[in-house]
Amino acid sequence: MVDEGKITGGCLCGAVRYEAGEPLFRVLFCHCRKCQMAYGSVFGIFASFYTRTFRFTKGEPFYYRSSAWAERGFCSACGSPLVFRDATDTIGVMIGSLDHPENFPPTNGNHLGIESKVPWFNIDDDLPRWRTEDDPEYLAARELAAREDE
Repeated sequence: MVDEGKITGGCLCGAVRYEAGEPLFRVLFCHCRKCQMAYGSVFGIFASFYTRTFRFTKGEPFYYRSSAWAERGFCSACGSPLVFRDATDTIGVMIGSLDHPENFPPTNGNHLGIESKVPWFNIDDDLPRWRTEDDPEYLAARELAAREDE
């Protein structure tokens, strides 16, 4: 049974489940080298939610700190990549882990990390494109993390 008002998802084995109580605000494609390596693909694709209404309803992911300012969460039982979080008030959920990813086309997002985009993959949409070091959200997350370290 689906709770209409909640967006739900989880890992491959079902050990970790989550829900968000309000709609996602963006779908983000990340072509950076770290996402390529972390997700075994030429880009990661995330549904972004505000953390105030996001929660895990079953289990918790295991987190790997992939940089000084961010960490990636995955299921320790099946290895499914699930989330990306940083010092901001948002969390990125791997869109494939949503129960219904087909309901969330990337119409309000962007392409990040295009400096690492593989040359044989052609971006064929009109979404904004950012080099990692020029992305305002990346810069804000790094600044917040630096303040926390002081």
